[in-house]
Amino acid sequence: MILVDTSAWIAFFRNSGPVAALVDRALEADEAALCGPVITELRRGLKSTAEGRRVLPLLLSCHQLPQPADLWNEAGALGFALARKGLTVKSLDLLIATCALASGVPVLTLDRDFSAMARSGTGLLLVDY
Repeated sequence: MILVDTSAWIAFFRNSGPVAALVDRALEADEAALCGPVITELRRGLKSTAEGRRVLPLLLSCHQLPQPADLWNEAGALGFALARKGLTVKSLDLLIATCALASGVPVLTLDRDFSAMARSGTGLLLVDY
């Protein structure tokens, strides 16, 4: 199972690069997962109702990671710890990372915030590509 971040979904829908192929393989293997913040970002970015009719059924076919009971506090604590190391990470990325950490799944992403979090010793795992 891998958590597919918004940036990886965008690459997939644009059929762009190796990340798109990894999303495709995860979908075929029934290994693609989403979490609430990714769903929010994707739905917010839809350009039209027609695009939603094309995209949403695909998203609904993915596994949805459970939301940690203390998601908001854990994400805030993660952001605080990262800030002490000089890293400022977007709030939604903190929420996504917290979901991945709680479920023990790696994140497939093109977003540099996740690379910084992984390098900083959070235990966050990333999918190599």
